[in-house]
Order: sequence, then C-alpha cells, then structure tokens
Amino acid sequence: MIAVRFVYALLLVAALSFSSEVVVKEPWVREPPPTSRVAGGFMVILNKGKQADTLVSVSSDVAERTEIHKTIMKDGRMSMKRVDSMVIKPGEEVEFKPGGYHIMLIGLKKPLREGDKVSIELQFKKSGTLRVEFPVKKDF
Repeated sequence: MIAVRFVYALLLVAALSFSSEVVVKEPWVREPPPTSRVAGGFMVILNKGKQADTLVSVSSDVAERTEIHKTIMKDGRMSMKRVDSMVIKPGEEVEFKPGGYHIMLIGLKKPLREGDKVSIELQFKKSGTLRVEFPVKKDF
C-alpha cells in the first residue's frame, strides 16, 4: 500500500512539473465580412515561468493555413509579415492586437459569426501544445 502511494505521489509530482508556465488571456477572433476568407485572432500571452519559451507554430481546423503575423509600417504603408516564431521572456506579456502581432486564419473553411468559437492550438517549445477557444466578436 505504501509503495502504491509513493508511486502515485511521484506521478503527481511529475505531472505538475510538466504543467505549462504559459497562460493565454483574453482570446478572440474578429468577425470577418461575410465573403472574406481570412480572419484575425488576438490574445495576450503571459509567461509565468522562470525561463523563456518560444511560440513555434499555430494551427486551427477552421482554416487552410494558420500563421503568426505582425503588422509593420514601411515607407508609409501598412503591411503584414509572417513571423516564424516568437520568444516570450520570463514574466513577459505579449499582446496580440489589431495593428500588431496577430494570428491569421487563411482560407476559412466556413463563415465565422459572432458567438462562434474557434479552437486554435498554440505550439510552444517548452510548454508544449495549448488548445485555446477563441470566441468570435464583431468589435473589440
């Protein structure tokens, strides 16, 4: 009986040590126009850990492609640039917002309407995969 409890305690400690130090707050997707095949996703990522972690990819089954993007201003023009990965330092909050970093859902497979939920997987180098439900909203 003691051996069983000891093994159980070890498994519990192991599970807790692998829990994610990354937290996603305030996720949402902007409702696109009815004929649009793209949409933007926004959130705040907080690294509560003591080590940096890297967001290496994003994915969702509502779109043909899902990418991390950053809006940039160059020569008086606003454009978007794909970001391959993003390091989030310990204690740092990174805000994904309109006009800044965001998730692009490209090639939508169905229209998105306010009240829908979009499941997006965030893949981190250390924290692993986080599946987050993003509510669709008209305005922020």
